[in-house]
Parts: sequence; structure tokens; C-alpha cells
Amino acid sequence: MADYPFYHSHIEISRDVLQSNARYLHRNLKSGTRSVAVIKADAYGHGAVEVARTVGDLYDMFAVANVTEAVALRKAGITHPILVFGVPVPQTVAAYPAYDLEAVVSSDEHFDQLQQGTAYHVEIDSGMGRLGIRPDDLERVRKRIASAGRITCKGVMTHFASADEGDGVYMQHQIRVLAQIRDMFGGQFPLHAANSAASLDHPDTHLDMVRHGIALYGYDPTPEPSEQLRPAMKWRSWVAQCKYIHKGDSLSYGATWQAPEGGYYAVIPAGYADGYRRNLSGKLPVRIDGRWYPQVGRVTMDYIMVWLGGDRYAAGTEVLVMGGEKNHAGIMADAIGTIPYEICCGIHTKVPRRMV
Repeated sequence: MADYPFYHSHIEISRDVLQSNARYLHRNLKSGTRSVAVIKADAYGHGAVEVARTVGDLYDMFAVANVTEAVALRKAGITHPILVFGVPVPQTVAAYPAYDLEAVVSSDEHFDQLQQGTAYHVEIDSGMGRLGIRPDDLERVRKRIASAGRITCKGVMTHFASADEGDGVYMQHQIRVLAQIRDMFGGQFPLHAANSAASLDHPDTHLDMVRHGIALYGYDPTPEPSEQLRPAMKWRSWVAQCKYIHKGDSLSYGATWQAPEGGYYAVIPAGYADGYRRNLSGKLPVRIDGRWYPQVGRVTMDYIMVWLGGDRYAAGTEVLVMGGEKNHAGIMADAIGTIPYEICCGIHTKVPRRMV
């Protein structure tokens, strides 16, 4: 708490864990395959600049969602090639050559909008159904690349919609489309398609380059997760108050929880305004002084309550809100039917991050 006198909680990112995850992911690549660290959304809530500095020696390139994220990295001194996934628009096209950013062309008009000297990657929609040029336009795209001499093609890419699904039926459909892309562009431009799940489970999709996102941060999206990946993020807070409660008395909004006996509870300053989701109410424990205690009652905007029973802790005692073996983001996600991406990205930026 002393390091953050004006904050109620903070996030710690383990430098060693990030680097260990990155090394493990690279061991799964075939020789010569280049790698991209996806650090969009502030590195999935982990802090893009510090993550870039931490794993930069292990990756050939970074990828972000939009120009704003890319420019922030440049201004922080990051010199790696940066691929911007987002759609180029007239308001942002000047930034690509100005900051040495690589664009993604996902529609015909982007060939005309991008300014002279811009490097770009062509995105083909192989079945994701989001951005990208349809595969039946591959020949026309090839001609557009050849005629767009004022801008430079640095790669051709696609994105898998279901690489993390167990049956793999739709994945096989996209792999067949990927074969068409490879037949058209293989050897002319670097090809990349594999995300974290495909990188781990589908080595045939590694091609020239892979993109590591959620796995870098320690969450394996494949049906059979690897024990080699570890969550890099821990969310710590502290005991604001420790109070006695009588048997049958309730805590928090709606009086949904009553004490089974007389005992103590702790009030912890981390709530849904910080990113501790309200629908996690009563579902996961926190750790205090090496022991696990259940969170009880409804999560409020700024606080959660924790049942201690006969134990008692002084105000200021550290609390592990998220990141242990019983409450990391993957377990949180499972508890409320979502994915760890959403948990990590959903922790508010007002909660400070630091690399440890």
C-alpha cells in the first residue's frame, strides 16, 4: 500500500512470467517463423509500454488495435515494427508514414486512402466474418497490390474464428481457405494467420509469422491448456476495515448474505468501478496472509466484503484480489461465463499497473 498512497488497489505484472510465457510459445514455432506480440488494449490490460519493453527481445513485431495505441508506443521509445489492425481512415492515414507504422488493408478503398510510402498488410476474410477482403477476390487483390506502387505490401494475413474450439470443423474450413491464400501469395509476401490457439494447436498454420495474444499473458485458449503458461497479472488491495458481525446479520446491497455465526468480515477497496465484476458476487475467494477467504454479499461500486469467521486482520493488511491459483482471471472468467480477455481488459485504467 505504501507505494500507492492515493490508490486503493494496484496491479502487478510479473516480468519473469511474461518472459517465460514468451519463451515457451517460441519453442512451439518451426525454425524461421517470425513472431508478433499482440499488445492492443493496453496489452490486454497489462500495460502496453512495459510489456513491449519486457518481451521486445523475443518478438519481431508488435500489433495494436489503432493508431492512437501505436503512436503512444512510439512516443515511449518503442522502435519495433508496429502493425495496426484497425481500419485506416482519412483522419489517421498521415500517421502511418509519420510514425513508421504498418497498416492493414481490409477493403479496396484503403489502397487509395493510404499515403505514399506506407507499408501495409492485406487482410483476407477466410471466415471470421469481421474485416477483410473476400477470398473470391484474391486475384483482383493481387492485381491491386501490383498496381499500388506508391505503397508497399509487407504481408498477407487472415484471422481464425474458432482455433480454440475442440471439434475444429470450422477451423478446417478456414484452413482450406488459407491454402488458397498460400497458393496465391506464398513466396511473394510473408503470410500470417495463427493466433495464440492456432500457434499452440495447429502448427500447420504457422506459415511465415504467428501472432501471440492472450497466451503471452498466461491464459491458454486451447481445449487442453498447457501447464507451462502462467498468468502474469496479480491484483492487490488491502483491508480497509475489519468488523464484527452477529449471527444472522447481513452484508451489502439486497441483504443477500447472512452471517452463519458471529465473526469478522473485512471490507476491501476494490469494486465494479475498478473492474471487479458485480456478477462475481459471492463466487470467488481472496487471499489474505496466505489464507483463502470467501467474498460474500454483492460486489459494490468501490468495495467487496470478505468473510473471515474467527480471524481478524489489521487495516492495511494486503489482500490478493485476483491472480492466485484460486482466483486468477481464467477462473474469474469461468465463474461468470466469459473469457479472461474480458476480465483483464475490464480492470479500470485508474487502477495503477507496475512491472515487478
